[in-house]
Amino acid sequence: MNTDICKNRTCAEENFTAPAIRFAERADGYDLTAEIPGAGKSDVELHVDGRTLTMRAKARHQSPAGFRVAVREFDRRDWAFSLDLPELVDLSTIRGSVENGILKVTMQKRAEVQPRRIEIA
Repeated sequence: MNTDICKNRTCAEENFTAPAIRFAERADGYDLTAEIPGAGKSDVELHVDGRTLTMRAKARHQSPAGFRVAVREFDRRDWAFSLDLPELVDLSTIRGSVENGILKVTMQKRAEVQPRRIEIA
């Protein structure tokens, strides 16, 4: 795996924060997960420009009626960050989903670099 991926992670703007992420390699691709508590599908944007993947989310600051927050363990600010994708990624295969405060982004490696079995004649 290219460990330089995390070195290229940057916050897009000063007033933004970046969530904790995990970028893992599979034999046929990569999986990225980011913790985004309180954000739903309509709050998240994914963009690819060249080989740079940028993710943004708007925070929702809603407490139930009649409740006051006493302790908050999660940062509720808007966030944005970018990272340079490995050359092996097929950019047309990038997919994202949000469920239970977790952003999941999957991407496949280009077909010519995926492992394959070669038949012996």
